[in-house]
Amino acid sequence: MAPIVLHPHDVPLGDLADLLASAGVTVLAVDFARLHERGGIASVGAPPASAIVVAAPDEPALAWIEREPGVAAVLHPPLTRASLLSAIRTASHLDAVRSAERSAHEGDDLLAIARALSSTRDLGVLQRMIVRKARELTSADAGSLYVIEEHDGERRLRFAVAQTGPNDDGRMMDLLLPLSTTSIAGYVAVTADTVRIDDAYAIPPQAPYRFNRAFDDSNRYRTKSILCVPMRNVNGDTIGAIQLINHKPSFETVLESPEHTEEIVSAFDDHQETVLSALASQAAVAMENARLVDAIQNLFERFVRASVKAIEVRDKSTQGHSERVAALTVAQAEAINGIETGELADLHFTADQIREVRYAALLHDFGKVAVPEYIFGKSKKLPDGRLDAIRLRFLLAIEQAGSEAERAELRALLEKVVGANEPNVVGSAGDEALRAAIERRYRDLDEPRALLDQNEYEYLTIPRGSLSDDERARMQEHVTQSFLFLREIPWTETPWRAVAELAYGHHEHLDGTGYPRKLAGAEIVPQVRMMTISDVFDALTASDRPYKKGMSAERALDILQKEFVDRGKVDGRLLDVFIDRKLYLPA
Repeated sequence: MAPIVLHPHDVPLGDLADLLASAGVTVLAVDFARLHERGGIASVGAPPASAIVVAAPDEPALAWIEREPGVAAVLHPPLTRASLLSAIRTASHLDAVRSAERSAHEGDDLLAIARALSSTRDLGVLQRMIVRKARELTSADAGSLYVIEEHDGERRLRFAVAQTGPNDDGRMMDLLLPLSTTSIAGYVAVTADTVRIDDAYAIPPQAPYRFNRAFDDSNRYRTKSILCVPMRNVNGDTIGAIQLINHKPSFETVLESPEHTEEIVSAFDDHQETVLSALASQAAVAMENARLVDAIQNLFERFVRASVKAIEVRDKSTQGHSERVAALTVAQAEAINGIETGELADLHFTADQIREVRYAALLHDFGKVAVPEYIFGKSKKLPDGRLDAIRLRFLLAIEQAGSEAERAELRALLEKVVGANEPNVVGSAGDEALRAAIERRYRDLDEPRALLDQNEYEYLTIPRGSLSDDERARMQEHVTQSFLFLREIPWTETPWRAVAELAYGHHEHLDGTGYPRKLAGAEIVPQVRMMTISDVFDALTASDRPYKKGMSAERALDILQKEFVDRGKVDGRLLDVFIDRKLYLPA
């Protein structure tokens, strides 16, 4: 870029003007007092080049030069050809150095921007960032982003983001426009051609596009220079356009009025077009990647929900359990993110980690598809139909009894068997009455048979719940089955890499007494600890389990504290958050 010469209106350059013109130097007659008031060269719209200042020795309004690193020389009249040539060479050299530095800096900026864009998956945040970085790189006052989308089988142009001024990070507009060449952005999106306009109010009548002045008129704004480039994806398809408005001497410059805009805004040049085109290519790839992540996320959402339905079809007694556990776990993570003091102040979960633990919670019981179906609905200790067979034996024995006393004894023993079949009754292997039923005989087809067999006795003396040791072991296998199933899904190709591992740990306890791997302490990550609290709480309060009645939230929290925290099984700090924030209450 050629240097500039600034001189007062009352200091003519005379015959040296030809020399300046042949050297490609820009000459500006300025009011130095105004430069001093407004803060320097940028206030008069001078190009970003090194300046040669021509001023009288007693010029009082030169204090601004101290703040202008772009001033290469100060000359006093009368000017000589030699002094002017020397100043031009010095300024040109400084410009060359600055241009090289600027190119290197812009290259670094583009690399940094590329990294930032590639790591941002929130489409709204990404689009605002694209416009902001485009404006910063080109010193544009305003900018907009437009995206081509299909709606109802028709391609439309979505006006996505608008920004104006150095302090504006952007507004999401979400306005659908016709995809046509009548607007500047529409023309660029349709044709994939770049448009550069020096003055938006002076577009030739033969141009296929027009500029809409509605915003300018209602906001006392003056749109002057415009640069609009297409965004192309890796296949070369145009997916939108970036439009920049009003190239300023620096990005930080604030346009104070339409008159100020007229004075200092200049046209966008080839260099700025090249820089913006490079950024637009990066932006297109980043947006396509973000859309792909959204598509993957939606696919996983549908898959997860279908998987949960598959679980609940087999185990109707726990319908809604996975959704409730997921909601409670996410609520815990979000509450912990808001803690700024205490032991949990340094614990923070990213948006991807929260989604990851939500998927794990939704799918933590998927392995139940491999558990025999009868185990899910087993509400009594004896398998279905077995109690009826026992009743028939007792009825035969009562009919065969030789005395009323013996019949009364058999009826009492039957009641004992019926009561022992309830899961809320703790049976005992030392229960002599049940043991006596094994020894007691009745006649069936003239052969003596036991009222209870050993297998039935073992069922009736199950100490807790309704499942035998073998059935409980089969049920507990669902954790490993969940892990084996989930690890077959390519989570590692998504941001939610640990879903299978998190689901694998939901029955582990801090004291090492959980299952299936007997993990303990630091081996159990916070996400799993939160999921365990959610899982236990919902299991205690659920009203649809066949083997028990649901209990109140207060009773469940009391059990969590006394049976789990006090015994070192779950994290007391996390349970405190669960209770203090009342996360267990319906949202």
